Amino acid sequence: MYANAENTAPLPSSLASRPFQVPGRRRQVGPFRLGSLELERFNHLLASLGHEQPLEPDQIATAARELSPAGQAVPDCIAQRLRQAASLEQMLADPAWDPANDALQPAHSVLDYLHRDDGLIPGWIPGVGHLDDAIVVEAAWPRLSAEVTCYLDFRRLRGIEAQLRGVAPGSFRFGRTEWLQCRETEARLREQRRRVFRGSYAPAEPPMVRVH
Repeated sequence: MYANAENTAPLPSSLASRPFQVPGRRRQVGPFRLGSLELERFNHLLASLGHEQPLEPDQIATAARELSPAGQAVPDCIAQRLRQAASLEQMLADPAWDPANDALQPAHSVLDYLHRDDGLIPGWIPGVGHLDDAIVVEAAWPRLSAEVTCYLDFRRLRGIEAQLRGVAPGSFRFGRTEWLQCRETEARLREQRRRVFRGSYAPAEPPMVRVH
């Protein structure tokens, strides 16, 4: 139902394993050679988002090579994280939603990077041009997932409320407070339905029927 609730495909395992420190390791992503300064800046961003170990160029080049034979315009693991980023952008752009303070900094950092023209990997590289974007989203997602999930549920309940009123979603007051109230009401309604379902209108021990 939600962009961050789908069965997310993992990024290549080479991004999590430390490479051997051997001279002449790969730095190529397709026709593009990863720059040292750009990688240093990229790792600094990842560290600010909670990624513990800096990435080596060989890890990124190996990950791109693993994804290239997928035969897809954009591999699933990248496309899914770009959808997560789209939900994040919707959340920050929605004037009715007041994001939690601890989500603001990582959210802005992710979107600032995705909107840059001088990222680590050029977007024009087929298939893996947004691998660096996916890595950034992945690094920040533990700090953003809960807030984005709340926002998507907020949009769902605001849409239901708009339908009940017969108006457009943005034409009435509905913010975080109203969302929490609707969530509580919905939870009580679900619990009432469960109690009714578990109950029975028949006597506890119906009398036996004898046939003479």
